[in-house]
Amino acid sequence: MGVHTLKKEQHPIANTNTLHFLKTNVLSVTDISRTKKLSEILDLFSNGFTDEVFVIQNAKKKNAQAVVVNIDYFETLLQMKEVLEEALDQDVMEEAYARKDKPANQTLSDIFDEDDMNVNELMKLLEEDGCEDT
Repeated sequence: MGVHTLKKEQHPIANTNTLHFLKTNVLSVTDISRTKKLSEILDLFSNGFTDEVFVIQNAKKKNAQAVVVNIDYFETLLQMKEVLEEALDQDVMEEAYARKDKPANQTLSDIFDEDDMNVNELMKLLEEDGCEDT
């Protein structure tokens, strides 16, 4: 799954819950390495299932971030992802089966919005996957 970018009109809402999360659950590498915070987090997780989430980030490298979650919670998230992917696959297969005998008279531009697909990017991806004609 890729990184989700926010459009201008989709800015996250700042509220007291957000502020509390940022103050207590967003930690720097220094916080983790110079304190007992990591041990405290693992102790919290040892008490059983929790959906508590911690973000670890490196202040020197903006994109150096990770999420620490309880392993049981992570397993639940993975199971939900698998169920969602299976449901989407099933929907695609049902739609393909429903259309199998219908004529294919639509162009890609009829199906995709200009913002949905960049032909040059699509060609690049196909080439990278080894799907190019030889």
